[in-house]
Amino acid sequence: MIDEEVEKALQFVKTYAYDVDEWRHLKRQLLQNLPPKKRKLFSTRDPITKVQNFNEFEGKVLNRWVEITGSTLILNQP
Repeated sequence: MIDEEVEKALQFVKTYAYDVDEWRHLKRQLLQNLPPKKRKLFSTRDPITKVQNFNEFEGKVLNRWVEITGSTLILNQP
């Protein structure tokens, strides 16, 4: 189960970004709609390679997004 604030942010983002198909786009929208304490739960990019890391919390958020919308997201690296 994910945090209540994150759940509310997911529900809000779903209202306007229901057609999002990549994880990084959803993550960006969530980060814009969450307070700093919740944003810290998300992973950061590797400082040298700039590759996005993916942590356990993000896996839970991704799974919840699939439950809510029924659509899977692409985990492409930039």
